[in-house]
Amino acid sequence: MENSKKPLKKLFYAILVLISIPWLQGSLKLFSEKKLSGGIEKKLLVSMTGTNWFEGRYQHYKEAWLNDEFGFRSFFVRLNNQWDYLLFDKVHANSVIRGKQNYLFEYNYIKAYYGLDFVGRDSIYNRMQRAARIRDLLKSKGKELLLVFAASKGQYFPEYFPDSIQYSRNETNYEHYLQACDHFQLDYVDFNAFLLDAKDTSKHALYPKYGIHWSHYAACLVADSLIHTIELKLKKDLPDIWWRKIHKAPPEFDDNDIEKGLNLLFPLRGPLYAYPQYQFEKPEGKYLPNVMVIADSYYWSLFNLGIHKSFNRNPFWYYMFEVYEPGGVEMKSGNSSFLARDLEACEIVVVISTDANLSRLGWSFFETAEEILSDKSFKSKAFYEKVQNLVNYIPTDSTWMKHIREKSIKLQIPVDSVIRMDAIWMVEEEMKGK
Repeated sequence: MENSKKPLKKLFYAILVLISIPWLQGSLKLFSEKKLSGGIEKKLLVSMTGTNWFEGRYQHYKEAWLNDEFGFRSFFVRLNNQWDYLLFDKVHANSVIRGKQNYLFEYNYIKAYYGLDFVGRDSIYNRMQRAARIRDLLKSKGKELLLVFAASKGQYFPEYFPDSIQYSRNETNYEHYLQACDHFQLDYVDFNAFLLDAKDTSKHALYPKYGIHWSHYAACLVADSLIHTIELKLKKDLPDIWWRKIHKAPPEFDDNDIEKGLNLLFPLRGPLYAYPQYQFEKPEGKYLPNVMVIADSYYWSLFNLGIHKSFNRNPFWYYMFEVYEPGGVEMKSGNSSFLARDLEACEIVVVISTDANLSRLGWSFFETAEEILSDKSFKSKAFYEKVQNLVNYIPTDSTWMKHIREKSIKLQIPVDSVIRMDAIWMVEEEMKGK
């Protein structure tokens, strides 16, 4: 009888060891794990207090945290995703569509191709009429406006859409924006047409199989073209991007960014891509303009290439929400005071969008910029430099920061906002006294 129980004991201990492994890994981090890609939100771990316990807050957050932090979670997620991808043609990534021959798309680009997101001709013409007013206001201040239509994977590879997603093609935002730009005589560059024209003749892939955006090689071509366009607009000679050698390699940079977001266990098979060994001309003897860019994610490839090396300053307003600058400058939340400063300092404003985002082109830029540029009290570059200097100083003054925190609690707004409010008020008062 005892001998018959031994296998059961061994099985029990084996199961106990197996279920303990994730706990041990989560607690001791015995092995390094490859992190999951994509918009993974880290769960908040709250402290256990009487209030948190009796209101159920601690239990809720603790359960969510444990669900995301147990050992080998990323491996099990990838294993599950790989299983579903291979056996059930299922992908675990928001809005990702698996097309023919395993081409990957974001659904928004398919919607844009078929015109399912069409906002109407009147809406587009009204927006471009406002853009024309922005152009005129900028020109009155010696500045330029340039619209850039980025390429679209939906426009480039419609032959790889899955059979399950086939619609009748209707009017699109893209075609009406081009007509509106011509109607209001707005300067624009159409990189979507540029890549489509080169689709059958280019020696290298202009769009990747498993990526969202144009390929790294195409981004180099676009950067070169955009620099030359700005040269023509400003009538200045800027540092160019150039290369002599190109090497072929599996996907690098963002050429497989959709695939990364699938979080599979094994990489997908695909073609090799072209990677120019590029460099920018030295700035000596060249003109470096201040270029302000309002764009969607398509500008990231140019920004990461280092296109800012052809410019003096290049604030990148990402969807008009966050502002990025080269050189490791911290990200800042976009607001009207920053916008006014950048508008005053820039020589040209570039607005970039792919067709999937044309329904929201400008992301409130045209409305906010019109209000700022029409204001007779439009501040000078010197004003915003003084404000920024004060913003940098205030956190070093403990007495001032005490008042800032008190005001932040009273007004229920972030400390950073109160610091900027105080800085603007101080500079305005100083300039009144002059």
